[in-house]
Amino acid sequence: MTDKNYKLGTKEASEQLIKELYVDLRRQVNKWASLTHQTAQARMGYVGQHLVSVVTGYPGGKSGARGKDLILPNGEFGEIKTCYRVDQLGRCLDCKTSVASIENTCPVCGSDNIRRNDDSKWLISIRHDEEFAHILDPRFYFFVLFEFVNLSQPDTIQMTIHRVESTVPGFAYCMIDYYLNIRANSQSQAPFNLWPHSLKFDLMAPELIYRAYVTKDDTITTQVWPDTAILEPLRPLTEYSRSLNLTLENIFQFSEYIGAEVEVVMNKRMMLEKLQKYIEINQLDPRLVINQLAKALYFPRIREYIPNLPAHLVGKLPVLNE
Repeated sequence: MTDKNYKLGTKEASEQLIKELYVDLRRQVNKWASLTHQTAQARMGYVGQHLVSVVTGYPGGKSGARGKDLILPNGEFGEIKTCYRVDQLGRCLDCKTSVASIENTCPVCGSDNIRRNDDSKWLISIRHDEEFAHILDPRFYFFVLFEFVNLSQPDTIQMTIHRVESTVPGFAYCMIDYYLNIRANSQSQAPFNLWPHSLKFDLMAPELIYRAYVTKDDTITTQVWPDTAILEPLRPLTEYSRSLNLTLENIFQFSEYIGAEVEVVMNKRMMLEKLQKYIEINQLDPRLVINQLAKALYFPRIREYIPNLPAHLVGKLPVLNE
């Protein structure tokens, strides 16, 4: 049993939790997977919830899959999402055989020409109108990510927790866009896929509150803790030039919001390069840049729905005007 001397909100407790609920469990699962040839994945969603409680110092609501994941002060609560990109099944590019993460070479042909997959994502489910009306009720969403530092050399695992305020434009407007545009026009009505390291996630103004590493010898090193939380600024804008969600019209609107002058006749990359230089020269606040780009991207897509949004939802939204 875990030592009763451990307390929520301490690095010692977080590292012991990682050892007992992640490192030890993963080692045992991998041992059996090498014998059974079954999946090497352990269900990590609940481990993510335990980890967020230890790191933030706040208890959970004992809810499991439903209910309040994290109980915050003053009657508020948080929602926890976990994305596990470690131990995904890969494929040999020579003979097309499936290759487990614990295998360094193809078990059939011996090739090291292996494609390692890292396409897992966070899922946000809004199943009906009632859930849509309350999607912004959590004070924060906590996004837990387990991934390899270097996918081509999968020996060091990075664990991060990002905290997103539910009422920032990049999250609130994104949820409206998903439910009323994407989901409404989808036959599958699948949950919203939120990809780590994507434009949509970066526009949610995520704050990095935790980062730790597990090396090949199972050593755990904690690098970021909530008292040194870091706002993740946007990457250089040109890195988003291939995003299908970002159009020339969005970029031009964004330029107006931040007071820059660009010609819409330029291509996307040229416009973004010029805007990046403008942001750097004028030392614009990273949070302002994030919020204005989110507004430029989502507002045209949700404008027509504003008059008919649920009153409960409208009461939690950032200002919906131009």
